[in-house]
Amino acid sequence: MVSTIMVREANDSDRDVLVIFHQSLYQSHRDEVVAKEDLPLIEYRDYERILRDDLDTLLKDRTSHVLVAESQGVAVGYITGRITVEPRRILPRRGVVEDWYVVPESRGSGVGELLLREIEERFAAAGCELIESATWSGNEGARSAHDALGFREIRVMYRKLI
Repeated sequence: MVSTIMVREANDSDRDVLVIFHQSLYQSHRDEVVAKEDLPLIEYRDYERILRDDLDTLLKDRTSHVLVAESQGVAVGYITGRITVEPRRILPRRGVVEDWYVVPESRGSGVGELLLREIEERFAAAGCELIESATWSGNEGARSAHDALGFREIRVMYRKLI
């Protein structure tokens, strides 16, 4: 299955499908894995515009990576990331995965792992010493994927309404 998957850098012609993936990740999928009572803690105003703007910024930013996975010419997932440098840290240069999404019918086929490996190679080539990623606490599929791919849970964030 994975042998039929090609991963490449996204370009402007991918914008429409990336908008769909971005909205699927941050709205549809989010609503499946985040408890309804927690949604106000993470929701934005005019979320669709924010997501489009976020994606446009990523596509224009030459320091970010936006990778698309395709199967037989059809996009089945994407991953985005950027490099951050914090000189005071022992490991100052890290690659940060920001978005990582695979269409439901392609999950479990190795597409997500291939996307992660590709962005990890780009981070390593840029001198990064570690890779960082985050997911929603209720996203058991993503948490399992991170564990299986060698990530360690380092920090847990809490929020409450006041």
